[in-house]
Amino acid sequence: MARRCSFRLMLRLGAVPPAIVALGVCHPPKASAQAIDEYLNAGIPGYDTAAGVTVATRAHPEYEAQGVRLGNFVITPELKESVGYDDNVTGTHDAHGSAMIETNASVNAAGAWSDIRFAGALTVDDYEYPEQSDQGYTNWSAALGGSHDFGRDTLSVGYTHLNLNQTPRGLNMPGLNQTIAYRMDDLRANYHVDLGHFFVQPGIDVSYYSFDNGNVGGEEYLQTYRDRVTISPELVGSYEFATRRRVVVVLRDTQSDFDQSPPGQPRQNFNDASALGGLAYDADGIIGFRLLAGYEERSFAASAAYRSIWAPVVEGAVTWTPTGLTTVTGSAARYIEDSAAEATVGYTETALKLKVDHEYLRNVILSLHGAFYLDDYGKAVNGTGGGNENFLTAGVGASYAVNRNVRLAADYTFSTRNSSSGGAVLPESFLTNGEVFGNNYSENTFRLTLRLAL
Repeated sequence: MARRCSFRLMLRLGAVPPAIVALGVCHPPKASAQAIDEYLNAGIPGYDTAAGVTVATRAHPEYEAQGVRLGNFVITPELKESVGYDDNVTGTHDAHGSAMIETNASVNAAGAWSDIRFAGALTVDDYEYPEQSDQGYTNWSAALGGSHDFGRDTLSVGYTHLNLNQTPRGLNMPGLNQTIAYRMDDLRANYHVDLGHFFVQPGIDVSYYSFDNGNVGGEEYLQTYRDRVTISPELVGSYEFATRRRVVVVLRDTQSDFDQSPPGQPRQNFNDASALGGLAYDADGIIGFRLLAGYEERSFAASAAYRSIWAPVVEGAVTWTPTGLTTVTGSAARYIEDSAAEATVGYTETALKLKVDHEYLRNVILSLHGAFYLDDYGKAVNGTGGGNENFLTAGVGASYAVNRNVRLAADYTFSTRNSSSGGAVLPESFLTNGEVFGNNYSENTFRLTLRLAL
């Protein structure tokens, strides 16, 4: 699968100065119900970030595609073709493997006039498994955004449409017969007010989710009840007490209203409020870290049916550059997420990630990566729900830049999922066999990639 730089606060902070933004870890994507983070384009105003620079992400001008200039715009097309083998495409005990072919095509455009800049992106990502043809799927996304500088202040607005798929190898998913398509439309805006050593950034994010139904063991698996509108205003504030060293506070409130209710159950409308505070610190470029800690609580409008979920939450990251050729990046996060299973309603996820990049040669990057996720599911008032799941992934990779336009890569990834249902079952109207979580499984993926870019 394509790599993902996934860190919720990093994506939400928008145009926050580099000292504040999470030093995110690029890693193979978690087997999650939603691959949203992977397709949110960081080059679009409103979604852009300034993550910590590593040997893999820092500028290599002699090996970077220049794009095609059209007036004030630079157009950057890219095609990646990957072939390999996945020994457990279905994510089951009795593994069913297949050769895999991934085709990823994208076009990015960026331009600026005086104090205004625009960017747009279109991406298509197709997965084919010849020996397991019913597991193939296509994701695509389109994004457009712009920003305007008002002196030292900046207004950013961005819009993204995503067409994605849930897979049977995901956390928070039962053993799907095939992938389930879902869509998200997201509009976000923020206004960054620069007051010197202080900055304040109010913002808002409005999203609409819609889901297709799926199939598990020959039975229909309802997902359309998850269609919803989510509105999330937030406020980010910071004080720089020394160069590249800041105190940060993040306040956020999310209201989610569902289009319909699960059969025989009230709607799952909820309000989610969180407050985090902490420190962003850079020690002369060798070690940089950011740690935010706080509290999150999710309360449901139908409180008689759904218990509130509350938890201490943490979002932190660190980048260590022991030499000019090696970078170690790590992150840790704990937060409340939406559930794909009606009986579990929501869950608390803990995510740990680590990556090591080494510049063996100027055009050869070697990488080690690993991640661990633990999802704890709360019970509804009627006693359904509960249990936990964990997902571990680790692997190695290498990237060889032939020239500006051609790059070769190879990677191997091992993944394993373990689930404990804890008695969490779905009502008969949802799934006759009563499953919530998929089987425990292990998976090995090998891949060779050719990347062409202008």
